[in-house]
Amino acid sequence: MAKRRRRSKKWIWWTLFLILLVIAGVVCYLVWDNYFNDKKGDSDIGFVEVTEPEELNENNIEIIENVVDDSEDGERNDEKKVAQYEGEDPNKAEGLSGAVTYAGVFSEKLMIRVNIDQYLQSGNCQLILKKDGVDIYGDVANITGSASTATCEGFDVPVSGLSAGNYSIEIILKSDEKSGVIRGEVDI
Repeated sequence: MAKRRRRSKKWIWWTLFLILLVIAGVVCYLVWDNYFNDKKGDSDIGFVEVTEPEELNENNIEIIENVVDDSEDGERNDEKKVAQYEGEDPNKAEGLSGAVTYAGVFSEKLMIRVNIDQYLQSGNCQLILKKDGVDIYGDVANITGSASTATCEGFDVPVSGLSAGNYSIEIILKSDEKSGVIRGEVDI
């Protein structure tokens, strides 16, 4: 009986291994190169071209004066203004407005969070929880300002004193001479 010669298939595995190794190396190089190209591009962000004084002429000086003297009365305004992109400026509104951003039960407490559309530095928020038109719970929190809006410090109402059901939330906002009401609902 003649012995059949077995062919070794090790060369297929070695070839496949080398191909995968080359592919992994190319991917690593591309990721590495892309990462450092992004880093080089970030250094150009703060670049400002400086003009020499002899390049300025009378037209440029008038433009610079117009930019500096941009306020309504011709006075220089040192306060930074936030650009308003959509709608009217809520800070110029007659009343206060906002929204209940979160109302839910967490860790045996009804947590109510409110965002106010206007920027306020002081004032208070009065919470009134109503069920079937009857006042069930009330609390007061201070208003705190953030970057361009304000918020109530938050309300944490113990759930043990509340029965299950739908509650209406009414938050009365008062700050300086302005006031407003925010309404919402929550199920317990």
